[in-house]
Amino acid sequence: MFDLTERGCRRDLRKTLLGLLDDDKLRDLFDVSELEMKAGQLSGAPDTDCGSSVRELVQWLDDQKARNHIFVKREGLNTLDEWAIDGNGHLSHKEGRFFRITGMRISSPCREVLTWSQPILDNEGEGIIGLLIRKVRNSTFFLMQAKADVGNRSIIQIGPTVQFNPSNYLDSEKLKKPFLFDEFHGAGSFISVFENRQSEEGGRFYREEHLHRILMLPEGMALEIPAGYRWFSYSQIRFFLHMGDFVNSCARSILACLL
Repeated sequence: MFDLTERGCRRDLRKTLLGLLDDDKLRDLFDVSELEMKAGQLSGAPDTDCGSSVRELVQWLDDQKARNHIFVKREGLNTLDEWAIDGNGHLSHKEGRFFRITGMRISSPCREVLTWSQPILDNEGEGIIGLLIRKVRNSTFFLMQAKADVGNRSIIQIGPTVQFNPSNYLDSEKLKKPFLFDEFHGAGSFISVFENRQSEEGGRFYREEHLHRILMLPEGMALEIPAGYRWFSYSQIRFFLHMGDFVNSCARSILACLL
């Protein structure tokens, strides 16, 4: 069980952050000068009760990186077992899941290039980007996950509580539903705080939008979380947002809904 009310993190934040520099295993995660600057900015932040210290969160990210071994190899499209060119000329999955790669010819009189052709990703269905929050003594905490993606330079980034496309998992015998799938996909026991739809970058994704949903854990409700998840305080998530690409684009997108 993970109970924020039973743990505290009253520390000198500046001392904690700079102490990371003494750990050779973590040294390459940060730019030293930038870490010193951010530590100075955060050293005056008020103490709050939280689940983990910044040192522990950095170590947790490093541990998650060590557990996720991803090997990427370029392959010809015609060698992929479950992907092929369909009857419409699109590269698509044999079960019609995930996405299609479609060719487009575009004309625009108001662009620097008037006409061009390009591939574009056409996702199947609407995705959900979700964030679970909780209140502890008037402070807000965010449940974030260590998200592994093949395109990440560091393999692991801090992601929102959930980011998934429901159509990939419904009626699928191969894919296991992600953590809190039912709570964010349907009506669950959490409190609804915010909900809207935001479009993706239109130059790479064809008319794609995601449902952004923020839920709150009811007061007094305990939640057992997997090893790949941690609660972040407001000051902690701000710290990682300013440390380069530690926080992925989906997390940044839904955190922006709270501004």
